[in-house]
Amino acid sequence: MKNNKKITTKSLAQTLGISHTTVSNAWNNPEKLSARLRERILRYADEVGFKGPDTLARALRTGKSDTIGVIFNDSMSYVFIDPHDINLMRGIATRCEKQHINLVLIPLQQRQHAGIAPLTTLVDGYILNATHNNDAIILQTLARRLPVVTLDFRLPQYSSVSIDNARAMQDMTRYLLGKGHQHVGIIAFPASTGSLGMRDLSAPVTGDNALMVTRVNACRDTLLAHQIAPEQCWLYETRHDEEHGAEAAHALLAAHPEITALICLSDRFAMGAMQHCQRRNIAVPQQVAITGFDDLAVESGGPALTTIAQDAVKKGEIAVELLLNNGPVTHYELEHRLIIRESA
Repeated sequence: MKNNKKITTKSLAQTLGISHTTVSNAWNNPEKLSARLRERILRYADEVGFKGPDTLARALRTGKSDTIGVIFNDSMSYVFIDPHDINLMRGIATRCEKQHINLVLIPLQQRQHAGIAPLTTLVDGYILNATHNNDAIILQTLARRLPVVTLDFRLPQYSSVSIDNARAMQDMTRYLLGKGHQHVGIIAFPASTGSLGMRDLSAPVTGDNALMVTRVNACRDTLLAHQIAPEQCWLYETRHDEEHGAEAAHALLAAHPEITALICLSDRFAMGAMQHCQRRNIAVPQQVAITGFDDLAVESGGPALTTIAQDAVKKGEIAVELLLNNGPVTHYELEHRLIIRESA
């Protein structure tokens, strides 16, 4: 076969006297072949200089790329820094490895800074991780009519994986109310792109980040149901990391020193709030109780954090299964637990 003719899986199959599908399986579905047969195919392919099927040509021909895209709000580096997203991506990647599926990471923040561009990445479907759903990239994604699974929010026509975020925040808020707290600050990521700063909760929160809106409004509704006036609770929206959590805690406590509890929408925010209190000699929980979300077991050097536990690894695994099965719309609800520790 060492001539000018192009070597393909079909020509290999003819020479080896086996089916084209069998040769293709040596690369694409090795579990379907015996080790001996696969070794025979790969050894002969190496002898004649064949490096494997043309995956781009296959994708264009079949419409399948064996790749899924994960879209999230923050920068590319965020998923390698944030402990919750590290666990989530571990679950996604583990399931993809088992199914021989590749991953493409698509950060909205980077896209926003670069300007709007069509999504031309060849993928078989998308996982949307708590995204801002009015973002132009999300609208383009949904317009492609590929399979989609959402994480921590629901779109009626697509499957989703989430805990009951409203109930989780109700559990946390009721616990704090039971401890006698009546003036509360909430530290949150933005409800909408560019929504930053402090406001009271005289009106329900609106925006296109359903996860944030759900959690904050669950806190607000629970406080109001227990006769806590809107003027006694305040919201601070900011970028999602420890530094901005500390800045938010400073702003809330400086403007409203009557606050005795800070409800943080993540453990990262809570760690920042804890660090601020330590720097200012504000005793936790004696002067200010602090709660988080995700149970990431991060060390602050202060009291252990009261938080909500959820299984991010399992969330990622189930999301991939739902996406690849592409069956009927399924809204999978994971369990959550209120973990009470010293910080509250």
